[in-house]
Order: sequence, then structure tokens, then C-alpha cells
Amino acid sequence: MGGAQFRVIIFAGMKSTTWGIIGPGKIANKFAIALTLVENAKLGAVASRDLSKAQAFASQHATPGAPIPRAYGSYEELVTDPEIDAIYIATPHGYHAEQAILCLQHGKAVLCEKPMALSGRQVGLMVDAARSHRTFLMEAMWTRFLPMIEKIDSIIAEGQIGALQYVRADFGFLAPFNPEGRLYNLRLGGGALLDIGVYPLFLALHLLGEPERIVATGHRAPTGSDDTCHAILEYPANGSATNPSTTGDSTTTPSAVVSCTLTCQTGITAEIAGTAGMIRIPTAWYKNDHFVLQRTGEEPQTIQLEPMVNGFEYQIREVMKCMEEGLIESPKMSLEFSLMLARTMDTIRVQLGVKYPTE
Repeated sequence: MGGAQFRVIIFAGMKSTTWGIIGPGKIANKFAIALTLVENAKLGAVASRDLSKAQAFASQHATPGAPIPRAYGSYEELVTDPEIDAIYIATPHGYHAEQAILCLQHGKAVLCEKPMALSGRQVGLMVDAARSHRTFLMEAMWTRFLPMIEKIDSIIAEGQIGALQYVRADFGFLAPFNPEGRLYNLRLGGGALLDIGVYPLFLALHLLGEPERIVATGHRAPTGSDDTCHAILEYPANGSATNPSTTGDSTTTPSAVVSCTLTCQTGITAEIAGTAGMIRIPTAWYKNDHFVLQRTGEEPQTIQLEPMVNGFEYQIREVMKCMEEGLIESPKMSLEFSLMLARTMDTIRVQLGVKYPTE
């Protein structure tokens, strides 16, 4: 990423938001860079159970003319920092619920990396905490806020591909087996479904709503986590109650197919088909800036949107906008949607036989 590529997202009159980060890992590094692309957003502090890691991260993300972000060796120090307005949680998902609730109890807005938590029960506790403390909470499903998804939503709403009938998406890469690593360790929330399957599942639920029936299959690694998962989501003939816009005629039954694996590289593509055409998103579909629209009887048309720079800046913008408006959840990535996503993953995991120690 060359310096000339960066653009700053400007909010007229938007108040400054000082962010804290829990968990100074790889994804937190991307988030910290994204903060520099959003005007009125800045990194104020980072916390880790290992103070030396927090200090190294803070030094790495120091900006000219500004104080070096504060480094804390405990999460309690971060959540009691009066200068911090919002906290991004970037730890393995096995810790999300506990850390998010701690932040919410101290009045800190929370952007929690996906998946929100290990189970619907844990997500429910997080949602309850957000509502009882009247404090903002959102799952960091960054794909939801990309211009690509916004454009696809408008194309579907305009009826350009007719009534939705089919969604297919995959995500897979080769991850060598490491029983202690976050991808396979059940204590950390290991498994393909929660780590990468959440992307294709998000797309299906975003477009079609909550399924009526789920049929899942897959394979478990020696640790008991899923290394491969395939799921078919079936919807009623008259459309989903959670997404009435998908309603078609009474003779059709919309469906979705989602796949994820840690055992090999897959195409990472997606298709969205309706009664009057389809949309194809090439690799890597979950972070793309273009797609192909093909209406029945017409030549395919490539839709090119603004080029990707980082991608996280859009969800940062959403959080700040919602906070400015006094909201405790995003209307675009609602708490009810996160609950639905968690419930759906629970159903799939039961069929795969995956169970986490906290359950």
C-alpha cells in the first residue's frame, strides 16, 4: 500500500473518538492502520496480558506529532482509562464475551471482532450487557460495510435480478495442524466455521435471513474442532420472515450453500442468483471492490467500485456515526443479526459434533 493510495474518510462535525485495542495481534495491526484513514479517529491505548507486546505495538503505531499510545499490561487498566471512548477487541474469540462485557460494564463502546463469541448463549450475555448499560456494541463484520455489499444490496432492492433464490459462498485455505494454535484449539474457539465460515454464512443470512432448515456436514480435527464444514440453508417458499424482500413465488424455495475448510485452498468466490439474473463475486469475494452483474438475456456487466485500501475504515466509520447519534447498536449490523448468526452457527456445530469447553 503506497502512501498515495491512502484516503481519509471525513465526517463533517464528527466528534473525535479515541480508541483502545485489546489484543495486539495481526488483525489489530490492520485496525490500527485503518484508524489513520478516518478523520477524528485516533489510537489512544492498547492492552495485552503481556505488557511488552502492548509496548511494542504502541511504539509501532505512534504517529508524528502525537503522543505514543499508552500501553497496558491488563485489560482493567484500559477499560478504566477516562480518555478511551471505544474499544476494539481483537483477541481469539474464546475470550470475546468476557472482555466485551468488561468493557461495556465500564461504559466503553465495543467493536468486537467476529465471530462475536463462541455461542448464542455468550452473544446473548453480551447483548444483555450492552442493553443494560446502554452502551454501544457491534460485531466487527467488516465485509458488511464495504461499498461492494452496499451496491449489491441496492441492485437487489431495485429488483434487477428478480426474487432471490440461491446464494453460494466459500472460504478455505490450508492451515497446518497445530493443536495449540487458535485455529484448532477448542479453548480458543478453534474451528473453520467460526474463523472463516462466518463470512459465507454472513452473506447468506444478510441476503436471505434466518433459514427454516439447516443440513450440515463436515470433518473434525483430532482436537475436536471442525476443519471442514459444508451447510445447506433452506428457506420457506414464501420467503424468510427475517428478510421479507426475498419473497418469491409460492412454487420456489430459496436456499444457500456455504462451505469452509482449513485443509486446502478454495476459490473464495460467491454467487447470488435470482429469478431474473445473478451476481458473481470473484476471489476474494469477502473483500472485493468489483463484481459481475448478469441479467437474464443481457451481456455481463462488471461493476467496479472504489479500490480497496484497508477495508476496516468503513466499520470504524459506522461505529463513530452510531456513537454520534447516541445509538447502542448499528442498524446495519444489528445485535439481533449477531444473535441470529450465532444461533445458526450453534445449529451447524451441533450437527458437526463440535462442542466448546465453556458449553
